[in-house]
Amino acid sequence: MRLFFGFFLCFFFSTAFTQNIKVSGNITDKNTGETLIGASVIYGKGMGVSTDFDGNFSFFTNYGARKITISYVGYKQISKEIKIDGKTPFLKFELEPIKLKEVHIVADVARDRETPVAFSTVSLKKVNEELASQDIPMILNSTPGVYATQSGGGDGDARITIRGFNQRNVAVMIDGIPVNDMENGWVYWSNWSGLDAVTSNIQVQRGLGASKIAIPSVGGTMNMITKGIGNKKGGTVKQSIGSYGKLKTNIGYNSGKLKNGWGYTLAGSYKKGNGFVDQTWSEGFFYYTKIQKEFNNHTLTFSAMGAPQKHGQRSYKSDVASYDTTFARNLGDNSSFDTIINNEQRIVNKGISYNKHWGNLNRWTIDSNGDTINNRTVLNTRQNYFHKPQYSLRHFWNVNERFHISNISYLSVGNGGGTRIIGNSNNYDEYGQYDLQSVYNSNYNSFDELYSDSLKKSSTYLGSSINNHFWYGLLSTMNYQLNENIEISGGIDLRSYKGEHYREIYDLLGGDYVIDESNNIQSNQVKSQGDIVGYHNDGLVNWLGGFSQFEYKNDKISTFFNISGSNSGHKRLDYFKRKDLVLEDTIIKEILGTSVSTQYEFDDSGNIIGANKNMIVDTFTYNGNKYTINSEEARISSTDWKWIKGFTLKTGANYNLNDYNNIFFNIGHISKAPRFNNIFDYNNQLYREIKNEKVNALEFGYSYRSSIFSANLNSYFTEWKNKPSNGGVSISIDDVVYRSNINGMNATHKGIEFDGALKINQKVTFEGLISLGDWIWTSEDSVRFFDDDNNPVLDESGNEIISSFDAKGVHVGDAAQTQYGISLRYEPNNVSYLKIRATYFDDYYSDFDPLSLNGSNARRESWKIPSYQLLDLHAGYKIKLSKENKLDVRLSIINLLNKIYISDAQNNDPYNSNYADFDAKSAGVFFGLGRRINISAKINF
Repeated sequence: MRLFFGFFLCFFFSTAFTQNIKVSGNITDKNTGETLIGASVIYGKGMGVSTDFDGNFSFFTNYGARKITISYVGYKQISKEIKIDGKTPFLKFELEPIKLKEVHIVADVARDRETPVAFSTVSLKKVNEELASQDIPMILNSTPGVYATQSGGGDGDARITIRGFNQRNVAVMIDGIPVNDMENGWVYWSNWSGLDAVTSNIQVQRGLGASKIAIPSVGGTMNMITKGIGNKKGGTVKQSIGSYGKLKTNIGYNSGKLKNGWGYTLAGSYKKGNGFVDQTWSEGFFYYTKIQKEFNNHTLTFSAMGAPQKHGQRSYKSDVASYDTTFARNLGDNSSFDTIINNEQRIVNKGISYNKHWGNLNRWTIDSNGDTINNRTVLNTRQNYFHKPQYSLRHFWNVNERFHISNISYLSVGNGGGTRIIGNSNNYDEYGQYDLQSVYNSNYNSFDELYSDSLKKSSTYLGSSINNHFWYGLLSTMNYQLNENIEISGGIDLRSYKGEHYREIYDLLGGDYVIDESNNIQSNQVKSQGDIVGYHNDGLVNWLGGFSQFEYKNDKISTFFNISGSNSGHKRLDYFKRKDLVLEDTIIKEILGTSVSTQYEFDDSGNIIGANKNMIVDTFTYNGNKYTINSEEARISSTDWKWIKGFTLKTGANYNLNDYNNIFFNIGHISKAPRFNNIFDYNNQLYREIKNEKVNALEFGYSYRSSIFSANLNSYFTEWKNKPSNGGVSISIDDVVYRSNINGMNATHKGIEFDGALKINQKVTFEGLISLGDWIWTSEDSVRFFDDDNNPVLDESGNEIISSFDAKGVHVGDAAQTQYGISLRYEPNNVSYLKIRATYFDDYYSDFDPLSLNGSNARRESWKIPSYQLLDLHAGYKIKLSKENKLDVRLSIINLLNKIYISDAQNNDPYNSNYADFDAKSAGVFFGLGRRINISAKINF
């Protein structure tokens, strides 16, 4: 019996320890989040399975330790030791594309537990789930330190700030190519509408960032990485339907890798909608082409993209009561809402979608029979239309395993502009809309015999501010792996930019011509539709840059030291000023032009009965020689080139304490050339006291990583010196304008940021973020004005004129300094998900000009808007149509609870308020957009 019992026990335990257990998991692309179909999973000698259509795998094996190896064509193979027991979790593997090395070198993508900067990467999966036909910056509100709004509500009119710095001081890049405007630093998101269709991921690097080149990364860097030529052949068709008539159709196709190393990706989209804000309709296209050829150790890639579009805008803010008097009262506005101010009835309670820029118009005409022909329409006086295609040619050369060379040449050609009322712009009807009809009626019946007795003269019309540009550049990078720990890199960054700026007559609103006196070299003051009026100038910028970087890395430590420099040249040409006379011994500025000659007709009694105006060409005599605008020695009024040097120094280190914890720091200094309009004024005059902006930054961070929990915590301190005012300051004495920069405008931005994710179980994931900022102005200063002989400018009493400001201790405006966010994602199975996200913003001080803080308003805080929170809902379901095809259906509800809130504010807005009391009634505001629903269906083939 004992022998039998012992044999039974041995058999029982042997069976127990060798019985099979099921192991399951999922494999995705690390860069895009897409599932990988047919990936190989090896869990023992001669034992393996492949992933299914959803990237899932499962197998049965014994208890104990197992080495699992994952491989897929075009991706780096990974192996992982796992302990298999009754608590073995659902396994998730992310494979990194082999070609990602090129992306790291060219686009300076930060890597987890290696790059010592604070960053957040928005995956393709998240873009697909949460963007929901919004502008790209809006999805970044789920990352710490970011404040993005739809601004006026027009399609493509979003803006973004990072750590309190607006997008002029946030470097925006596409695959490593800078896109910030070379003159003013702004980014116009309408130019990139549709880019999300080909985006692989979006990485936001806060602070100085990891870029090697000299870029305006004061607040951070936003780098959008587009999809490459993958191994998988196939395409997609996607249709989105949203609130307020929004329709968007996307198509895309990827050839996969073809024979002889060729491959291509094509994508396109069309969108149309009415907009939440009144008359902010939009229509636009997007196209994208990438063609790639691999040969030997070379990869040659050509890409082209563009988004021609046209949309209605809401450009100017309004006072709170214009939208909602109850909301205004709750904010302490005790002014009267039913009074007449400045002979105008106050406009109130128009709703949060109110847009003052549009009006009703009947373009009536009278036919040959004397009958009135009506032509009724609605017209938004603020329209934007633009097309900014970008082309690039990339050559990536793996010289050997240690040495890589990348060359990127790129070209961007922008054409378009935006319309506005020229003339009587403050002409609103009793309903608060621009009174286009009174303008049309006046123009249609306006005749001026000085110019024509048959053509109608317009006094108010629609003009379009044209801002064309031609921009090309070369970015060349070399990377050399000295040994397994040390890498050195360097390169050049060359750019050339020409911006053309002028006003064009867009719509004469019932008239046939206008009179324009602003051009000092014109031959005729009578201008018709399509003619250039008002102003016409070019801004030229040439950029010579270089950079080098040293990196050391082992299993524990990664560190870098970067230095980059630039020498930027600036020049301004003005086609409406009198021409310069260029002689061998001298240059006489703005001396050659034209003048108006008026010839009057008199009756026999000497009374004026008529007149004719003509332009005559002026003649200038110098050393006995006569010159006119037609002389060979005449040139367009031009400034000299102004060259300004800048540089960046930064270093940092990351230390991996163990497999779960790491710490990092970075420190740096930026010396940045001022913007173009702080170098030259509108009169082609060079500003005095041109000094570089100076930025000092320090950052510390800590990260934790495990299979179920990850967290990032960092603190930052940024000191910004010589922050320029927009266009400097000016005074006018005896009709002479004197301009100067105030260089003592300093601010500090400091704060703490946290974000983390907890995988509660296989179906539920919780995410959270906290960003606490303290951004304040730290300076008071004054500026003196000097004439051309360097003498102080005096007022009528003989006293020196000094302009001063005092903003010390005042909070920086135009972004929320406090941000909280949470999200909960429930994935009941592999084909569906439900996600809810809440975001809270507080401590938004309305935007203001620090130069206005003087006298009794010195050190006075701007008005702080009410805090607000938004709730978004996202859901999706995947339907398997066949072995190779699936249908993805998604639903997003943005602002689920239809929260009414203010998103943007201007303190003491002079265009929308008769008050300057630093409070709600004195502010101009934009309300945020209400609830919007977006539904999409995408088929993969």
